[in-house]
Amino acid sequence: MQAITKPFGLLWDALFLQREAYARMRDDDNPFVEGLFVLVMLGVALGLVGIVGATLEWASSPNIGAIRDAVLANLQTMSWWQFVEQDPEMQATWFQIWNSIWDASAAVAPSPASSLLGLIVVPLGLIVAWLVYGLLAYLFARLLGGIGTLNQTLGATALAAAPQLLNMLTLLPFVVIFSLGTWTLLCNYMALRTVHGLSWQRSVAAALLPSVVLVLLAIVIGVIVAVVVGAMFATMFAGGLQ
Repeated sequence: MQAITKPFGLLWDALFLQREAYARMRDDDNPFVEGLFVLVMLGVALGLVGIVGATLEWASSPNIGAIRDAVLANLQTMSWWQFVEQDPEMQATWFQIWNSIWDASAAVAPSPASSLLGLIVVPLGLIVAWLVYGLLAYLFARLLGGIGTLNQTLGATALAAAPQLLNMLTLLPFVVIFSLGTWTLLCNYMALRTVHGLSWQRSVAAALLPSVVLVLLAIVIGVIVAVVVGAMFATMFAGGLQ
C-alpha cells in the first residue's frame, strides 16, 4: 500500500511547491525509474477518473439513436424534403452523408467502453511529454550552468505533472480547472532550481525555454504542412483546369 500512496504523497507536496519533494526525488537511488512510476500511477488514476466521468455522462445522456430519429422526423416535415424524396439518387446521397455524420458522432460519444482506452493513452501522454520536456530542460539548465544530471532532472521534472491531480476535481458538478499550464511551469521551475542549483533568473529561463522551443517547432511544422497541402491543392486545381 505504501508503494501506491508514496507517489501521490510526492505529487501532493510538489503541487504546493514544497522543495523537499523535489529534493527527495533528486536524491533517490534512481530518479528516472521513480519518476516513471509516479507518472504511470498518476496516469492510471486520471484514466480511472475519466472512466467514471464518461460512465456518468453516458448514463445521464439520451440515446444518440433516439436523438437521430427525432431530428430526422422533424427534418422530414419540412417543405424541402419533398424535393429530396422525388429524386432517389439525391435521397440516397443525403442518407449516406446523414448516416456518416451520426456514425462519427456515436464513435466519439462518451461511453464506458471507449473510456477504457484512457488507461493507456493518459499515462503514455504524460510520459512522452515528460521525456521531451525533461531532456530539453536538462540541456538548457546545463548550458546555463546547472550541476544536476539527466537522471536527476527527469526524476524531479516528473513531479511537475502534479497539477494534473486537480483534474480529478472535474468529476464534481460545475468544477472547471484553469491555469494548469502556469502551475506546471512553476513546478518545473522548482524542480530545475532544486536539481541544478541555479539562480532564480536562470531557473526561470531553463523552465521556459523548452516550451518556447516546442512552440516554435510546432509553428514550423504547421507552416511546412500548410505549404505542402497548399501545393498539393494547387497542383490538383491546375490539373483540373487543363
